[in-house]
This record gives sequence, structure tokens and C-alpha cells, in this order.
Amino acid sequence: MDVYVKGKFRVTSPKKPKIITRFASWLLLVGGISLLFFAAWPVVSWYFFVMPQVNTRIISPLASTFGPLVRANDDSYDPAGWFSGGKILGAQTVSPLKTYSLSIPKLEIDNAIVEVGGDLKKSLVAWPSSALPGSYGNNIVFGHSELPQLASPKNYSGIFTFLMDLKEGDDIFVDYDGVNYHYQVLDKKVVEADDISVLEQRFDTSYITLITCVPPGTLWKRGIIKAKLVRS
Repeated sequence: MDVYVKGKFRVTSPKKPKIITRFASWLLLVGGISLLFFAAWPVVSWYFFVMPQVNTRIISPLASTFGPLVRANDDSYDPAGWFSGGKILGAQTVSPLKTYSLSIPKLEIDNAIVEVGGDLKKSLVAWPSSALPGSYGNNIVFGHSELPQLASPKNYSGIFTFLMDLKEGDDIFVDYDGVNYHYQVLDKKVVEADDISVLEQRFDTSYITLITCVPPGTLWKRGIIKAKLVRS
């Protein structure tokens, strides 16, 4: 802005707009960094604080039977698309019940619905070729994870977000056909997306395997919790 003062021009510039612009720039910068931290910190912290607790020496399930196979797809809400190792879906287990419930007190999961071959948006999903709860074999259950800031044990979109916080001896309860089965965690591990060994069966006793995507909110790897039925 030019201003005439006693026979000469003096150039002045408005200060307030510059201050406002500078403040807005800093505000946007801080906001962007905050959003980046909001999204990235859960993943970074997971690698630093959860991964060191994972024991890669979990009991490996040995296949006893493995039926006709179907190639996986890419739908993140369909467990068949969670493992990129190719042909992984075994013959379906014939069950009189298509739903049952699962509870994990430590994670505040209370009577979550498990549907055989269901939709992860609406429930936990039991792998169709896995053993029935309480039976000899491996009952395999999938659940979604999401960013910890958004997760709730009552919301299936992130119900297994904190699954890898479980430790040896923690309790898992399954209510199937009016019978409550008590499992205790044996071990946990993290596998690559192409490691389908966790879907195989062994029949020396009754197991349950819980699977989710890790780090929470990503599709990079698979977190595995293996538990064994407590027989009275």
C-alpha cells in the first residue's frame, strides 16, 4: 500500500494479513503432523511393545485331513482373502448350528457372535473347515482389527484389535449348543500373509485359534492366538 506523507510516498504493508497467514500455515502444519502421528503411532508402538512379547515357537498344527481347496479372494471382510498363499479353503464342517458365542474377559469381549462362514462386518467368523467347539481338532475364528483409537470390544470392525495383548494362561470361553467351553491361551505368534499353516488341523486334543490382522488397522501380517480346551 502506498501512502503520501509530506511530499513523498511511503510504502507500507498490512501486518495483520501476514500474521493471520503465518498462523494459518503453522496451524495446518501442526494439524498435519498430528494426523500423521495419530495414524502412525499405533503401528510403530505395536512393533516396539507388542512384537517383542510374541513367541514364534508356538505349537505348529499338523494337518491330519485337508479337503478340496478353493482360491482365496481379496475381500478384507471375508477371511478367505486374508492369506495370500493361494488355495486354502478346506472341506466344510457339517454343523447343526451356524452361530455360537465367544467371550474373552481380559479384552472385555462378552458373548460376541461367531458365525460359521459369516461376514466380518457383522460377527466373528468361524473357518468353515475347522473343528466344532469342544471337539477334537482346531476351531479357527477370525476377527477384524482397526486403529486402537477407534476400536471397541462391542464393534465387530475392530473387536480383535487388542487380541495380541493376551498372554499364556488367559481365558477364552465359547458357548456352543448350550455348553460352555473353557480354553486357556497356550501361545501367540505373528505370521506372514502367505503362511496358511495356521489353518490346518491337528486332533490330539481340542484347540481354538483366533486370527486377526496386525499391526491393528493394517493388512500386513496375521496375529495368531492359540488356546487349548481345559478338560475337567
